[in-house]
Amino acid sequence: MSDAPKPRGEKGSNPYRADLDDGSRIRRTYRMEGGRRVPSGSWRWEVYDPDRSPKRKTVNLRTQSKAAAMRKATELAAQRSLGTFDPWEDAAPTGESLTTASEEYLASQKRAGRADSTLAAARRVLTAFAKSLPAGVSVAHVERAHVERFVTAPKPGKSKKRGAPKTVGAKSPGTVRRYRAVLAHFFSFCIGRGYTRTNPAEGIAMPSARPNRRDHVSPAEVEAMLRALTADEVAAGESLQWLREWILFGVGTGLRPGEQAALRWADVRLGERVVRVRGTKTAASVRSVPLAGEALQVLRQRGDRRRGEGDGPVFTDGSGRAIDAADGKLTKRLKALGTAAGLAKNVTAYGLRHSFGTRMAAAGVPLLDLAKIMGTSVQMIERHYGHYDPARGASHMDRVFGLEDSTEVQSADA
Repeated sequence: MSDAPKPRGEKGSNPYRADLDDGSRIRRTYRMEGGRRVPSGSWRWEVYDPDRSPKRKTVNLRTQSKAAAMRKATELAAQRSLGTFDPWEDAAPTGESLTTASEEYLASQKRAGRADSTLAAARRVLTAFAKSLPAGVSVAHVERAHVERFVTAPKPGKSKKRGAPKTVGAKSPGTVRRYRAVLAHFFSFCIGRGYTRTNPAEGIAMPSARPNRRDHVSPAEVEAMLRALTADEVAAGESLQWLREWILFGVGTGLRPGEQAALRWADVRLGERVVRVRGTKTAASVRSVPLAGEALQVLRQRGDRRRGEGDGPVFTDGSGRAIDAADGKLTKRLKALGTAAGLAKNVTAYGLRHSFGTRMAAAGVPLLDLAKIMGTSVQMIERHYGHYDPARGASHMDRVFGLEDSTEVQSADA
């Protein structure tokens, strides 16, 4: 009888052991009950090296699935061959569940001062991702294929009829990139905690993002929109002063729609001509924004119409309710005004902020100063507003060097 090992998967082979190509193997213990073998415990990865002490090293794979154990062991073997994992020196992943790790991640992000809206968005992505995987799966067993399948899968749409099946729509390139970014940040956190050794969200081919339509409206176009708003007031027989003031304040301060909606009278310093803007990106991102022109006039007028001295939202609609900048109704109104004004542009609530940034940059405001006012990075300002204008560059050269040059020319002529 031949003593050669039987091929993997052949009938009669040990179901509690499998060899890997690098010479290591996975093994699971078992006990005998009634003359038959009953598995016990989790699968383990065994590595042998006669030059190490001890010569044999065992790593608990923390799974009772043979297929999952083989995938995990293959991954660890690949890391060992690359020199990034040493079973004798490095700790193996702890096998923390995805659900538990998600809660720890969100808690850490909250301690870091992330805004509630950012935390809520991350929770939605992580919850949906967990539902796409087998129940109780550990972080260490998540593979790149899992992440890729999740971020590129179609998302369910909303059915307009009760009881009707939901329609399914493809995720936009921006949504795909956002989902992957959340998961990449989450798994980076997990690597730091020792829950996994790799980031399965890295290296996934992402679709090219469509360029954002950050259309801005010029001062003349703002006036056209306000004339269309006046026409709407006449047709409807009601005042839309709140929307007029929202537009003027937005293009005059560059606040994000959420920041403008969250502005309260306790944040207003009319005597100092500034407003304190509470962070919407992170809880700690509070800044002071100077007021001038029509934006300052808007706050003075709204202040004159206030009843009482208590704190409350600065911007309310015609019924006195606080404005929800995230529900989409505001952008629909602005788009309708843009259409009525004959503007071939995508006018959005966020577009008012873009109009402020574009106008300030075109006026030659230093990008660092503009970044501080708008509460963003210089890199973001350069990307969206820092377009080089040769004429403006020439004027700067004349301002810095022109006087000296003209003096030298006059001296030479004399």
